[in-house]
Amino acid sequence: MITKLDQFAAPAKASIDTLFSLNSQAFESAEQLSALNLQTIKTVLAEAQETSHAALLAKSPAELLKLQTETLKAAPQKAVAYGRQVQAIFARIAEARRATLEAQIADGQGKFLDAVNGAIKGAPGAEKFLALAKSTVDAANKAYDGANTAAKQVSNTVTANVAKVTETTQRALATIEA
Repeated sequence: MITKLDQFAAPAKASIDTLFSLNSQAFESAEQLSALNLQTIKTVLAEAQETSHAALLAKSPAELLKLQTETLKAAPQKAVAYGRQVQAIFARIAEARRATLEAQIADGQGKFLDAVNGAIKGAPGAEKFLALAKSTVDAANKAYDGANTAAKQVSNTVTANVAKVTETTQRALATIEA
Protein backbone atom coordinates (compact mmCIF):
# COMPACT_ATOMS: atom_id res chain seq x y z
CA MET A 1 0.00 0.00 0.00
CA ILE A 2 2.81 2.40 0.80
CA THR A 3 4.27 1.84 -2.64
CA LYS A 4 0.97 2.88 -4.22
CA LEU A 5 0.84 6.08 -2.15
CA ASP A 6 4.41 6.91 -3.10
CA GLN A 7 3.53 6.45 -6.76
CA PHE A 8 0.84 9.09 -6.42
CA ALA A 9 2.73 11.41 -4.06
CA ALA A 10 5.93 11.68 -6.12
CA PRO A 11 4.29 13.17 -9.25
CA ALA A 12 2.15 15.47 -7.10
CA LYS A 13 5.24 16.69 -5.23
CA ALA A 14 7.05 17.28 -8.54
CA SER A 15 4.07 19.24 -9.89
CA ILE A 16 3.90 21.37 -6.76
CA ASP A 17 7.64 22.06 -6.91
CA THR A 18 7.32 23.06 -10.56
CA LEU A 19 4.36 25.32 -9.80
CA PHE A 20 6.22 27.12 -7.02
CA SER A 21 9.33 27.42 -9.17
CA LEU A 22 7.34 29.04 -11.99
CA ASN A 23 5.61 31.35 -9.51
CA SER A 24 8.98 32.35 -8.08
CA GLN A 25 10.26 33.15 -11.57
CA ALA A 26 7.14 35.19 -12.28
CA PHE A 27 7.60 37.20 -9.08
CA GLU A 28 11.27 37.79 -9.91
CA SER A 29 10.23 39.14 -13.31
CA ALA A 30 7.59 41.33 -11.69
CA GLU A 31 10.23 42.66 -9.30
CA GLN A 32 12.59 43.39 -12.19
CA LEU A 33 9.84 45.15 -14.12
CA SER A 34 8.85 47.17 -11.05
CA ALA A 35 12.48 48.16 -10.44
CA LEU A 36 12.84 49.18 -14.10
CA ASN A 37 9.64 51.24 -13.94
CA LEU A 38 10.68 52.95 -10.70
CA GLN A 39 14.11 53.76 -12.11
CA THR A 40 12.50 55.08 -15.29
CA ILE A 41 10.18 57.33 -13.28
CA LYS A 42 13.08 58.64 -11.17
CA THR A 43 15.08 59.36 -14.32
CA VAL A 44 12.16 61.08 -16.05
CA LEU A 45 11.50 63.26 -13.01
CA ALA A 46 15.18 64.21 -12.67
CA GLU A 47 15.41 65.05 -16.36
CA ALA A 48 12.17 67.05 -16.18
CA GLN A 49 13.62 69.03 -13.30
CA GLU A 50 16.84 69.70 -15.22
CA THR A 51 14.93 70.70 -18.34
CA SER A 52 12.64 72.99 -16.35
CA HIS A 53 15.59 74.75 -14.75
CA ALA A 54 17.31 75.09 -18.12
CA ALA A 55 14.10 76.48 -19.65
CA LEU A 56 13.85 79.07 -16.91
CA LEU A 57 17.47 80.08 -17.53
CA ALA A 58 17.02 80.38 -21.30
CA LYS A 59 17.89 83.86 -22.44
CA SER A 60 16.08 83.79 -25.75
CA PRO A 61 13.32 81.94 -27.58
CA ALA A 62 16.02 80.33 -29.75
CA GLU A 63 17.69 78.78 -26.69
CA LEU A 64 14.31 77.55 -25.47
CA LEU A 65 13.55 76.03 -28.88
CA LYS A 66 16.97 74.35 -28.96
CA LEU A 67 16.37 72.86 -25.50
CA GLN A 68 12.96 71.58 -26.54
CA THR A 69 14.37 70.05 -29.74
CA GLU A 70 17.16 68.27 -27.85
CA THR A 71 14.65 66.90 -25.35
CA LEU A 72 12.34 65.66 -28.09
CA LYS A 73 15.21 64.03 -30.01
CA ALA A 74 16.24 61.99 -26.98
CA ALA A 75 12.73 60.72 -26.19
CA PRO A 76 12.45 58.04 -28.92
CA GLN A 77 15.87 56.60 -28.11
CA LYS A 78 14.95 56.39 -24.44
CA ALA A 79 11.63 54.75 -25.29
CA VAL A 80 13.37 52.16 -27.47
CA ALA A 81 15.91 51.42 -24.72
CA TYR A 82 13.09 50.98 -22.19
CA GLY A 83 11.23 48.70 -24.61
CA ARG A 84 14.31 46.53 -25.05
CA GLN A 85 14.71 46.17 -21.29
CA VAL A 86 11.05 45.18 -20.89
CA GLN A 87 11.37 42.72 -23.76
CA ALA A 88 14.45 41.15 -22.14
CA ILE A 89 12.57 40.67 -18.86
CA PHE A 90 9.62 39.00 -20.59
CA ALA A 91 11.88 36.91 -22.82
CA ARG A 92 13.63 35.40 -19.79
CA ILE A 93 10.39 34.34 -18.12
CA ALA A 94 8.93 33.03 -21.39
CA GLU A 95 12.04 30.92 -22.03
CA ALA A 96 11.98 29.52 -18.49
CA ARG A 97 8.31 28.59 -18.78
CA ARG A 98 8.84 27.02 -22.19
CA ALA A 99 11.73 24.90 -20.92
CA THR A 100 9.73 23.76 -17.90
CA LEU A 101 6.74 22.89 -20.07
CA GLU A 102 8.88 20.91 -22.50
CA ALA A 103 10.49 18.95 -19.66
CA GLN A 104 7.10 18.17 -18.13
CA ILE A 105 5.67 17.05 -21.47
CA ALA A 106 8.63 14.75 -22.12
CA ASP A 107 8.40 13.30 -18.61
CA GLY A 108 4.64 12.81 -18.86
CA GLN A 109 4.90 11.10 -22.22
CA GLY A 110 7.59 8.74 -20.95
CA LYS A 111 5.52 7.84 -17.90
CA PHE A 112 2.43 7.35 -20.05
CA LEU A 113 4.23 4.95 -22.38
CA ASP A 114 5.77 3.09 -19.43
CA ALA A 115 2.35 2.75 -17.79
CA VAL A 116 0.75 1.52 -21.01
CA ASN A 117 3.59 -0.92 -21.57
CA GLY A 118 3.35 -2.21 -17.99
CA ALA A 119 -0.43 -2.54 -18.12
CA ILE A 120 -0.59 -4.52 -21.34
CA LYS A 121 2.64 -6.48 -21.06
CA GLY A 122 2.10 -10.04 -22.22
CA ALA A 123 -1.49 -9.44 -23.37
CA PRO A 124 -2.47 -10.62 -26.84
CA GLY A 125 -2.14 -7.79 -29.36
CA ALA A 126 -0.14 -5.72 -26.87
CA GLU A 127 2.51 -4.80 -29.43
CA LYS A 128 -0.10 -3.26 -31.74
CA PHE A 129 -1.68 -1.27 -28.92
CA LEU A 130 1.72 -0.06 -27.73
CA ALA A 131 2.61 0.95 -31.29
CA LEU A 132 -0.67 2.88 -31.48
CA ALA A 133 0.10 4.63 -28.18
CA LYS A 134 3.59 5.54 -29.40
CA SER A 135 2.14 6.81 -32.67
CA THR A 136 -0.31 8.98 -30.74
CA VAL A 137 2.49 10.42 -28.61
CA ASP A 138 4.59 11.08 -31.73
CA ALA A 139 1.66 12.88 -33.37
CA ALA A 140 1.20 15.00 -30.25
CA ASN A 141 4.93 15.81 -30.28
CA LYS A 142 4.77 16.88 -33.91
CA ALA A 143 1.76 19.10 -33.21
CA TYR A 144 3.55 20.67 -30.24
CA ASP A 145 6.73 21.17 -32.28
CA GLY A 146 4.70 22.87 -35.01
CA ALA A 147 3.02 25.20 -32.53
CA ASN A 148 6.35 25.89 -30.81
CA THR A 149 8.02 26.67 -34.14
CA ALA A 150 5.19 29.03 -35.06
CA ALA A 151 5.47 30.79 -31.68
CA LYS A 152 9.22 31.20 -32.12
CA GLN A 153 8.66 32.61 -35.62
CA VAL A 154 6.19 35.14 -34.25
CA SER A 155 8.66 36.10 -31.53
CA ASN A 156 11.48 36.46 -34.06
CA THR A 157 9.26 38.54 -36.34
CA VAL A 158 8.30 40.87 -33.47
CA THR A 159 11.96 41.21 -32.49
CA ALA A 160 12.94 41.95 -36.09
CA ASN A 161 10.16 44.54 -36.39
CA VAL A 162 11.27 46.24 -33.17
CA ALA A 163 14.82 46.34 -34.53
CA LYS A 164 13.57 47.86 -37.82
CA VAL A 165 11.54 50.50 -36.00
CA THR A 166 14.55 51.30 -33.83
CA GLU A 167 16.83 51.58 -36.84
CA THR A 168 14.32 53.75 -38.72
CA THR A 169 13.88 55.99 -35.68
CA GLN A 170 17.62 56.38 -35.26
CA ARG A 171 18.06 57.21 -38.95
CA ALA A 172 15.26 59.77 -38.74
CA LEU A 173 16.90 61.31 -35.69
CA ALA A 174 20.24 61.45 -37.47
CA THR A 175 18.54 63.23 -40.39
CA ILE A 176 16.97 65.75 -38.01
CA GLU A 177 20.33 66.39 -36.33
CA ALA A 178 22.05 66.98 -39.66
